[in-house]
Amino acid sequence: MVVVPAQPGDRVSFCSRHGNPVTYTASVRFRSRPSARLQTAVAVLVVAFGLPVAYPAARYLDDPDPELYLLLLGAGLFAGWLAHNIMVKLVDVPAWGFCPACRARRANLVTAATICFVLVPVPCALYVPVVLPEQVGEGELSTLAEAVRWAVVAAPAVFAIAGVVLSAYARWAVVAGGVAGRNGTTVEFRRPAAQFAQQVTGQAGPAELG
Repeated sequence: MVVVPAQPGDRVSFCSRHGNPVTYTASVRFRSRPSARLQTAVAVLVVAFGLPVAYPAARYLDDPDPELYLLLLGAGLFAGWLAHNIMVKLVDVPAWGFCPACRARRANLVTAATICFVLVPVPCALYVPVVLPEQVGEGELSTLAEAVRWAVVAAPAVFAIAGVVLSAYARWAVVAGGVAGRNGTTVEFRRPAAQFAQQVTGQAGPAELG
């Protein structure tokens, strides 16, 4: 791992992810990773309340319906997110260097996230012409209408979650591949490009190997 101060003494001429010459700079906010204890707590929470939602035989509460498990899971995940945002360390770098491959990577992620968000209402638009007429009638729903009905429920959530995840990966800090150090004054890179690591570790004082 390579540790770099938030304000390097000398300008770094190679991007941290690809090792290509820097052609563009952007303001970047690096965030620290969630603590190991918090990650463990979230994993236990997902197993304890998420598993019973998927498998009815694993439900151990008096209420056999999954709504209570979903409510507890949502509340627990929100509490974990809130705890992480309270404990997180932030490192702002006004001009971090990126190469054309970095910019292309971010542009592709932003495009994919935008497509996912645009697709969120599409399944809902199919509900009126396909499902609604059959629900008004007295007969059972056809296979197509049943599939569309489930798609209206599940697909928007899937597209929205995918859009949020892609948007998170499109942040400049993630493109750079670094996270804020626990002391709030350094940026850590676990697997930086060789050219970047060689330059920053060769400078006197501004970086160190972890």
